[in-house]
Amino acid sequence: MIQRPESHGEQFASRFQHQSVVDRYHLRPTYPPETFAMLVDLIVDQPRVVLDVGCGTGNIARPLAEFVEHVDAVDWSLPMLERARHLPGGNSGKIRWLQGRAEEVEVQPPYALITAGESLHWMDWGVVLPRFARLLTANGVLVVLYFVDQPVPWHEGEIQIVRRFTTNPNYVPIDLFAYFEQYGLLRKLGEQQTAPVPVQQTVVDYIAAQHARSSLSLEAMTD
Repeated sequence: MIQRPESHGEQFASRFQHQSVVDRYHLRPTYPPETFAMLVDLIVDQPRVVLDVGCGTGNIARPLAEFVEHVDAVDWSLPMLERARHLPGGNSGKIRWLQGRAEEVEVQPPYALITAGESLHWMDWGVVLPRFARLLTANGVLVVLYFVDQPVPWHEGEIQIVRRFTTNPNYVPIDLFAYFEQYGLLRKLGEQQTAPVPVQQTVVDYIAAQHARSSLSLEAMTD
């Protein structure tokens, strides 16, 4: 049995059900348009149907639906899905919003593409990865999407503040792909990166965006 570090456990994943996290989630960076051209190019099988796991407010599912036949968008957090339905593209007839865990939610395979944006680290890897393999078409692939932050002048000061206030003080960063390959859970086929995209926010919004993360959820913090 593959054990996730405690810092990646259910008690921290469940915080994406907190309303304060949902209310601030739109302040986190979103995927640039180039992302979706890359994803569409990876779809080679029929039907052109996508499974988006840990979909949150649909930052992948809503734009991607325009280019495919259908998207099944799955999230454990009902508040996230409720917000997703009311955002641009959220009422598309091409999207089916499914509340539940990626490990067990009822879906309708096969899928030519499975996407996981900033979410796979919260799942039970020994369960979901073999399951994804069964859900994919013959040439289907799993794509894991992450943001790569560029250095900012206030980085060291921000890290000190986060360490002071985090509600996940024992967080252990891990190399997911090295971990998965060690246990034979997947084989990495490649990596792509979009061009850098500048993000500009007020200081107030930048701070509020940090509270859209599990470790700084306002419901989990003390006064």
